[in-house]
Amino acid sequence: MSLNTSQIRSFLTVAQTLSYVRAAELLYTTQPVISYQIKALETELGVQLFSRTRRSVELTPAGVYFYQQMEPLLLQLETIVQTVQSMNAQTPKLLNLLVRRLADYGKLTQIIKNYSESWPLVHVNILTQENRGSRQLLVTEEVQMAFCYQYEVESDPKLKFLPLMESQYYVLVSKTHPLAAYNYLTFDDLKDQKLILANTELHKNPRLISSAELKEKKILVQTIYTSFDSMLIAVQSGIGFTILPCSHSKKFSGLIKIPLKDVKPMPLGLAWYAPRATPEIEGLINLAQKLNQEQPPTVI
Repeated sequence: MSLNTSQIRSFLTVAQTLSYVRAAELLYTTQPVISYQIKALETELGVQLFSRTRRSVELTPAGVYFYQQMEPLLLQLETIVQTVQSMNAQTPKLLNLLVRRLADYGKLTQIIKNYSESWPLVHVNILTQENRGSRQLLVTEEVQMAFCYQYEVESDPKLKFLPLMESQYYVLVSKTHPLAAYNYLTFDDLKDQKLILANTELHKNPRLISSAELKEKKILVQTIYTSFDSMLIAVQSGIGFTILPCSHSKKFSGLIKIPLKDVKPMPLGLAWYAPRATPEIEGLINLAQKLNQEQPPTVI
């Protein structure tokens, strides 16, 4: 079998965006190249990973399974390669930074830019969020810092958190769902509706709503998916809704985003494991604190 990382990265990007055009933009290539990579991968595996029409792209059951298994493996492979490369004395030190996929990165990118200028011998390796939560990856030292939500790390006193901004909660539904007609929602509006979740720390937030409150408000938990993207695909099919904190500007293909009014915005910022705070980590934190003084955390 001759799978390569270009094929896998093309597949994962199309699976996340459900668009060959958008995947090509994100990977700085062309749509024909993406189509060729996907076709070669499907030929190598002997299965169809996407169901394609002129207007839509959807994962097949085999595609959903392949995505769930392959996404964390590619992240681990990239981390291994970066770590091995950093062992060369001529290579800058490596600082692995895990980032949330639904966040507004404006302030974070400014911090990274300032850091690269102040610490030219440290390379910030940006890794996207996977199903394992920020707390686990920080504690096991697979990443040194995380751009995550406060609730993910506040249960561990050894994990420190610096808020940079706040994210509002939204209800996500398909365009044909009855809730799509609302301008804003409360938990009372969600009575008798089906809630779709993913088995990730994003949905293990005690500040959002408890199981007892869900039962009291008669909100039905429909399915708990193994991955975030599987959950979004289910919501897009119209069988239920989900709740997410995200930036105001974030858009979801095929979904309507409606503000949830009776939940406070969630702090989003930098987290790190205090007992292992190196000078490189402290340098990035100091720059973030300085930027906070110039641009205090606000709801984005």
